[in-house]
Amino acid sequence: MVLLKIENLSKSFGERKLFENLSWESEEGKVYSLMGANGIGKTTLFNIITGFIKADAGDITYLDNRLNGKSPYKIARLGISRTFQDLRLINGLTARENVLLVLEKKMFHVATYKEYELVDDILERVSLLDHAGQLGSDLSYGQQKLLTLGCCLANNPRIFLLDEPIAGIDKDNLKKITKIILNIKKEGKTVLQIEHNFEFLKATSDFIYELDESGLKLM
Repeated sequence: MVLLKIENLSKSFGERKLFENLSWESEEGKVYSLMGANGIGKTTLFNIITGFIKADAGDITYLDNRLNGKSPYKIARLGISRTFQDLRLINGLTARENVLLVLEKKMFHVATYKEYELVDDILERVSLLDHAGQLGSDLSYGQQKLLTLGCCLANNPRIFLLDEPIAGIDKDNLKKITKIILNIKKEGKTVLQIEHNFEFLKATSDFIYELDESGLKLM
């Protein structure tokens, strides 16, 4: 089943053209990886898919939903969740509270016992249950990366967009993130990830693409 479809997508910033007439589609239960030089447009592509930037031309559809013009909030609710290079955690909240906030999608909610159970299940999946009460600011960088994946899981999406999920982390957390991504695939979910570590990409990917001035090339 095709989940996400990109057709004839174009984007420029002034005279700088990132891509033109780019087309691509994803199937369910696959891991797709995107490589390319810095500044070539990988994160911009993620920003267009998730509604943070508008494309100059082209269409993006998720199942029967045209994503063009939809807000990031609405796109996330449709079933597309993402991480960012700058993580975007709330450092003044605990790991548990960060995940709970995503799960409930609103502030000042009195969580139920079942919701706390679900949050703790998610924290266990990302190896952070023992750190549930720690503030986001007190977690290591690798643990913060794990927490961003936990927040994605709380959205229960069908598509995960992961922007450099292992950049700057140690080998132990790299192994944990590799396992998380492979488990997401086993659940029949789809992953599109940006990374530069080719060994990691080989361990997790079904398809690896390179983005350059001419478009996407299957490696």
